[in-house]
Amino acid sequence: MKAKSVYYTPQQVASFFAIRKDTLLFYDRIGLFSPALRKENGYRYYSANQLYELDAVLTLRDLGFSIAEIKESKETMSVESFLSLLGKEESRLSEKIASYQDLLAVNNSIRQSTLQAIEAKKEHLIIEHLPRQPIIAADINGSGDKATSDEEWTNAYSRLLTATDSRMIIHTGSIIGKEEASRSFGAIIDSVYVLYGKQTDENIEEGIYACMYFTGSADHTARFYRKYLNEIERHGLSICSSIYEELTISYAVTSDEYKHVTKLMAKTK
Repeated sequence: MKAKSVYYTPQQVASFFAIRKDTLLFYDRIGLFSPALRKENGYRYYSANQLYELDAVLTLRDLGFSIAEIKESKETMSVESFLSLLGKEESRLSEKIASYQDLLAVNNSIRQSTLQAIEAKKEHLIIEHLPRQPIIAADINGSGDKATSDEEWTNAYSRLLTATDSRMIIHTGSIIGKEEASRSFGAIIDSVYVLYGKQTDENIEEGIYACMYFTGSADHTARFYRKYLNEIERHGLSICSSIYEELTISYAVTSDEYKHVTKLMAKTK
């Protein structure tokens, strides 16, 4: 095969690889990939063998390597260094795939819980088995028996955002002790939490939970708690955990407060 004697113009090479001619000129200018032949009239020509070289350059570019990395690899290229380079990129791509899988799982969790909140019968006690759910919580440094202020809640939430990867947050909520819930109807909050898309040291325990969905503004939280606690008592159940107040549909979904959905849930027996 006399590949060395076959030459192609920049336009032909660009058409082979579906790239712009300007890309070849740029690669030539920075010394990444230059034509094998330059004629006195300034015309450039690439040899047939260079097509393999350009294919490798474009493959490395598509894999995410920087121009500097590709130039360095060409200058020290050998079979061993090429395999080492691909091995490093395989590790990098595997990390990206794992990250995207985590994001996809979070996306699916948000979608499913949002659909569940929309379809659930509101203000109706639902008894269901819930799996263990990873959370991250931040305590509210409240003032004893006084209702938690918006500023106290926001400060705790801000600490959570600082300590977490916001892309992994599924939902946000509050944790209220069962005694405080009965006394203050949700006004005194122990902690702010985020339902998280990765394993953490904290969890909502697996178990049987009494759940209830409410539609409307957070201004009606006291009414939500009264209804929830009354229904639990009416069904002869006892709360044996804190109450989790989850903002399932919030401002993240709609600015219309009347379409917001709050889910109250507590482990019961």
